[in-house]
Amino acid sequence: MQLAGVWRNLWCKNLPTGEVAVAPVEDSLEGTLICDKAVGGIGITRDLVQIVARKRKVQKLDSADRSLRTRVIKALNTDGWASIVGEFAIGVNSKARFTTHFLETEKIKGSAHVAFGHNVDFPGGKNPSATHMDFFISKPSVEIRLGDGSSELVLKNGKLRI
Repeated sequence: MQLAGVWRNLWCKNLPTGEVAVAPVEDSLEGTLICDKAVGGIGITRDLVQIVARKRKVQKLDSADRSLRTRVIKALNTDGWASIVGEFAIGVNSKARFTTHFLETEKIKGSAHVAFGHNVDFPGGKNPSATHMDFFISKPSVEIRLGDGSSELVLKNGKLRI
C-alpha cells in the first residue's frame, strides 16, 4: 500500500501515548490493506478485513465475517468523506497490549493502522467526515516516500528499522 507524501505533519493527542500518526495527503492511498486483528469502533476481529483502495478511496471491502463486513460498509458509507483515508499511524509503545480497548491496541510497538474518515483535528487534515474508523495491522512492512523522491523502509514485518 502506498501513501505518497504521508509525512507532512506528525500528530499525537490521545492516551496512552505511543503512536506516530499523520493525516495523509488525501488522494495518496493506493493498494490493498489487510486488517488482521481489530477494527476501531468494532473491536477484536476473528476474520481478516481486506480493503482495496485507489486514489484515496475504498473501492472494495471483503471479510469472511458477514456481520463485520456489513458494519464496516455501513460506517464507510456514513457520508461522502467516510471512505477517504484520514490517518496513518505506527505504534511505538513497547508497554501497549492487545486489548479490547482500541486506543491501547493501536499503540503496540511495531503495529500500524490506517483510518478512513474524519481527520480535521490532525495538523493538515482536510477530511470532515462524521466518522473515523481505524483498521489495525499487527506486523506491517512500511516504506515511506520522502520529499526528495527517495524512500526508506521504517517497518519490516512489525520490526522498527529506524
